[in-house]
Amino acid sequence: MQKIDLQLSCEQVSLRSQPDFYGIETSSASYLKQRFKPHAHNEYIFGVIEGGTHAVWCRGEMNQVPLGTVVTMRPGDIHHGGAGSEIGWRQRMLYIPEAGIVTLLEDMTGHTLAGTLDFGAAFHARPDLTRRFSILHEVLHASVQRLSREVALDTLLGALFRELMPQFSAPERQGRGRIADAMDYLDSCVEQDVSLEDLCRVTGLRRRQTIAAFRQATGLPPHAWHLQRKILLVKRLLRAGMPLAEAAAQAGFADQSHMGRHFRAIVGITPAAFAKS
Repeated sequence: MQKIDLQLSCEQVSLRSQPDFYGIETSSASYLKQRFKPHAHNEYIFGVIEGGTHAVWCRGEMNQVPLGTVVTMRPGDIHHGGAGSEIGWRQRMLYIPEAGIVTLLEDMTGHTLAGTLDFGAAFHARPDLTRRFSILHEVLHASVQRLSREVALDTLLGALFRELMPQFSAPERQGRGRIADAMDYLDSCVEQDVSLEDLCRVTGLRRRQTIAAFRQATGLPPHAWHLQRKILLVKRLLRAGMPLAEAAAQAGFADQSHMGRHFRAIVGITPAAFAKS
């Protein structure tokens, strides 16, 4: 996963490319004076406006796109524009290649996509969906754990299809699968960066079915369950006297800081304080 962070005067742009994860890219940006020339992308674009107003020409007209708007663009949609007010705008964007959308849509809904996916409009005034999109996008953009990103992507796209294109999200019969085996599998590889595909091979279910069945059985999505097991391992290692950095590495965290954030969120104190208690 590649990351590029730029800061241009009052403008900030963070871009992450994930070529081994359906080829997606994510970006989080604040723009003040940026002007985009007419252009199009080869990917599907899903995004939200988190602040300010973006003035953007798309599909034959100029649009004032404010806070609380969800963006859905097709590959090839020509667009251009800049700030719609003096305070600029803040956006989060997700770019998914066509091949990735075909694979994800078929797995999530059972539908085989024929032609181009079209949400009917490029801009949707959906403040509540915008807030949920932002939370999931932050996980997708920032998490170093593949399982967390995969569940976030599935949940994000599921919300978009359910609310903006309900014909593609008809409920399907949920399988129970071998969830107990999946729980044992996560316990046996606490230190590893497990993928959702790995879990699907254990459960015998599809991606969305695995997430739903795991949540039904445990009350947690699989990435949260795995994280909980990592924290339990860290607690045991710290009680045994292992240094913080070594405990973080043995439990599969990116670094001590990464471990510390999650440890405090679950245990309520820092790992250092826990080790001294």
